[in-house]
Amino acid sequence: MKTKKRWFLKAELAVLVCVACIWVVKSVTIDVESVKAAVLKQVVKIDRDNVEAYRFLAGYYDRSHDFEKAAEVTNQLVRIEPTKSQTWNGLGDEYASGGHYEEAIQAYKKSAQLDPNRRWPHVCLAFTYKDMHLYNDAIEELKLLIEREPDVVGLNPLLADFYSQAGQYDKAILACKHTLQLDPNRSNAHRNLGNAYGNLGRYQDAVE
Repeated sequence: MKTKKRWFLKAELAVLVCVACIWVVKSVTIDVESVKAAVLKQVVKIDRDNVEAYRFLAGYYDRSHDFEKAAEVTNQLVRIEPTKSQTWNGLGDEYASGGHYEEAIQAYKKSAQLDPNRRWPHVCLAFTYKDMHLYNDAIEELKLLIEREPDVVGLNPLLADFYSQAGQYDKAILACKHTLQLDPNRSNAHRNLGNAYGNLGRYQDAVE
């Protein structure tokens, strides 16, 4: 662990030195993140278990919208931290952002398996199914969460939205009404309820 930290500190120092030297000599605008990423890419060639370096690189590629590279780097984190739910969830995020939905689903399922009490992998699974237009799978994922955590208000508006996208407007109305029982001031629930009534041609109910 000390060796890893030394490498990370050396990388940080190298970045600062590079930035300072180039700024002084050329007086140009420097993309510090790119310089730091370039240094850390060399670091992980020497220290293949440097978690801090891989995390920075994964974030850097993600912010650059290079999701293929971000997934590749996050796979290295999974190799180092195979039992960490959050790391698998991060891998799922990179796959989903890159449009690799099947791989994302497998990563999210692994994340949920490692920590069954975490809500986020299931939410991510639901959104991924929705992006694949597998609305019934998305709905079932949310329903399981709601059964487990019935007082989490934010889940029911999602369920209502998914029902609406699946054309199941009657069920969307019920989900909206349940949301309003938990939080009468939830504006998106009122809006979704009106839209669901409108889609069923129940315009008077929509106005009310």
